[in-house]
Amino acid sequence: MNEITGLVPVKRRSGWTDVQLDGVSLGRLRDEDVHGLRLTVGVQLGPEKLEAVRAAAGRAEAMSVGLRYLSVRPRSRREVERRLGRDRIDGAAIQHALERLEALGYLDDAQFAASFARDRIRLRPCGSRRMQSDLLARGVSREDADRGIREAMVEEDATEEALLRRVATARARRLTGADPAKARRRLFDYLARRGFAAGSIRAWIDANWPDEDGPAR
Repeated sequence: MNEITGLVPVKRRSGWTDVQLDGVSLGRLRDEDVHGLRLTVGVQLGPEKLEAVRAAAGRAEAMSVGLRYLSVRPRSRREVERRLGRDRIDGAAIQHALERLEALGYLDDAQFAASFARDRIRLRPCGSRRMQSDLLARGVSREDADRGIREAMVEEDATEEALLRRVATARARRLTGADPAKARRRLFDYLARRGFAAGSIRAWIDANWPDEDGPAR
């Protein structure tokens, strides 16, 4: 049998207790878990109770890390899962935390996609293709990505054409004075990387390239 030899409050972590087993830390638990598991100094832990304490410690740590990570900005479910994995938290504890965070409303990939797209539209405008690609790279499903992008476009009263115009006009100003042929190619490549359709890019360049002196101001 293993004996609990210490229940020590965790410094700078109010409401947490370090459970020490035979003088060695077994894990950190929320105080409510300590009471729920009826842990006191001197209690002997059999195999089943020992595993229950370890599992509770893993779940508590996963939730704590997940909440701190989400407090900075919205994240996708996959981003949170990757972050928890970096701390070598048990897989079962990670899945429990993800399900709990979703149930509490902290994790919602469709909402995350809409928030991500709104930020792109306002601060770093790009085409829907680029937004979708970036969301897929963050583990968001294609369905959630597309739904979030559509929602953000409606909320921001944005269109693909308007976004192209904003990005192209700003970039074109930086190419003033460059060799016209090279500037056109560079502008086309830049806009393509920003996720706009080739046909739309060509149409904008043809309509807004006034002469051989360079892009329109």
